[in-house]
Amino acid sequence: MLPLAQILITEEIDLPLAVGILAQMGFIVAGLFLFWRLVISEKFRAARERPSPLVPWMVTGTDFFFGALIIIGIGVAGNAAGMWLAGTLGVDEELLIVFQGGGFQGGMLIGALISVAYIKQRQTAAGIEQPISSPPPLNIWIGGGIALLVAFPPLTGINLAWTGALNAMGLDTTQQELVDIFRDLESTSALLGMIFLAVVVAPLTEEVIFRAGLFRYLRTRTPRWVAFCLPAGIFAMMHGNLVAFGPLFGIGLVFAIAYERTGRIAVPIIAHGLFNLNTLVLLLAGLEV
Repeated sequence: MLPLAQILITEEIDLPLAVGILAQMGFIVAGLFLFWRLVISEKFRAARERPSPLVPWMVTGTDFFFGALIIIGIGVAGNAAGMWLAGTLGVDEELLIVFQGGGFQGGMLIGALISVAYIKQRQTAAGIEQPISSPPPLNIWIGGGIALLVAFPPLTGINLAWTGALNAMGLDTTQQELVDIFRDLESTSALLGMIFLAVVVAPLTEEVIFRAGLFRYLRTRTPRWVAFCLPAGIFAMMHGNLVAFGPLFGIGLVFAIAYERTGRIAVPIIAHGLFNLNTLVLLLAGLEV
């Protein structure tokens, strides 16, 4: 992330770039205030100590394993279907990425829905009664926005520290390939498709799988650090980029905390979508992210 001063001293001021930097600074200031108020201040101590509304997930290890296989299998099939459809329609290389990514993400989401139905059927057959969560009243859009703003300060620190550590060790700090692909898109259809995948499909799919699935399963069966870190680590590794691993791991932790504290998977889904939208807007404005 470029400092605002560096932009202002250049011969030609890039207005979208300057506005983008100012917006990020505003998000960080708002995030610091909310972080202090919700995480540190005494006023919200009782709320922080209140038990999570998220009830244990009464699923056996065997059923969870087969549910995971369903998700992976249909995700792979969806990827293949997307590539086949793209080939049949004769789309260009830019749209091919949308079809491939949409097929994989959409396939995993369909797999997750089938997996949930399978697990419920197995619970019913075994006579297992699943407790129902009773989350507190909450506007999920406000909750998602607050979760993202609270995450901004620590994620900014993690990003700087992680990138600095990689540079100090002489390791690769190349951005994700998708970042360059998105920045170089010339097709309007491909651009709109990538935005839809990043802002809607990916957050929905990944939060359902990693937070409502893996995290929820682990949180009552393993030490807390494992329940938080393992899904966040897998989530970060799936993006296949070393420099992005640290920040993505951090935001995976934030999303898990938001889910546990609110009991609503919609909150991290919205926060995830807003995070991706912010990143895309920065890329379109010309910022390095």
